[in-house]
Amino acid sequence: MIPSIAIRPLEASFGAELSGLRIAGDVAEADFQAFLDAFHRHHVLLIRDVPNDPAAQVEFSRRMGKLEHHAAASAVHPQFPEVFCVGNYAADGITANFARGVEQWHADSSFREVPSAASLFYGAICPPEGGETWFLDAVAAYETLPETMKARIEGLRGVHCLYTLSEWNRRHTPGRPPMDEAKRRAFPPVAHPLVRTHPVSGVQSLFLCPAVISHIEGMGVEESAALIEELMDHATQERFVYRHRWREGDLVIWDNRCTLHTASLFDHEKYLRLMFRTTVAGTA
Repeated sequence: MIPSIAIRPLEASFGAELSGLRIAGDVAEADFQAFLDAFHRHHVLLIRDVPNDPAAQVEFSRRMGKLEHHAAASAVHPQFPEVFCVGNYAADGITANFARGVEQWHADSSFREVPSAASLFYGAICPPEGGETWFLDAVAAYETLPETMKARIEGLRGVHCLYTLSEWNRRHTPGRPPMDEAKRRAFPPVAHPLVRTHPVSGVQSLFLCPAVISHIEGMGVEESAALIEELMDHATQERFVYRHRWREGDLVIWDNRCTLHTASLFDHEKYLRLMFRTTVAGTA
């Protein structure tokens, strides 16, 4: 069968918009393979005008692999526990996870022993301004590092810790409760390389999550933070960043193994926001 989808590059050094792809568990195999090829080539994919159907999102996501269940179980969809709800929406059995403070660049689930492979983020209710998602091309950011810096960070491992992230969120979002001991035991610190190799494409990229990394192995906290800041100053140049302005019905799918992302604030007292995220687990 000939794939029916069309691919148009986004206005960035990476990313593409797909059209003609149906989001469902039974999507044609040729279309799904064309989607996967585009996913591995472009790293961030946008599909517009997708119907609001969490069941279909879950089934399509499962075609990509086993799904993660989010650590914040209180913010999952009441009918579909694989769907993590994000925003300031609280109705219809949904209490979305809402952080009023600023967010740092990160890859989803970096605090897990095996970080996630992909995230699928759907705009159910989108504010007319603010609430953007920004994406960073961690492959190009690594490729353009000076050779001296590449040599300096070769073999270094950052320690990713959910408790570190929780405390960062508490400092930037007053009123958030501390992480309970059971969750802290369930997600102990884990070390990952600062430079990782993609299991499918083989490309190398920077794996930097400043709010999640407590330190770099063999370094003190201050020395670690200084190195991460230096790397992030390089990685967050405009030439590596795509800013997505959401419309309701947008589905954005990104590869957590070679991109980073963050969010901009919005007026949560004026507007509602509700997003549905499914997360594809990584492989060892």
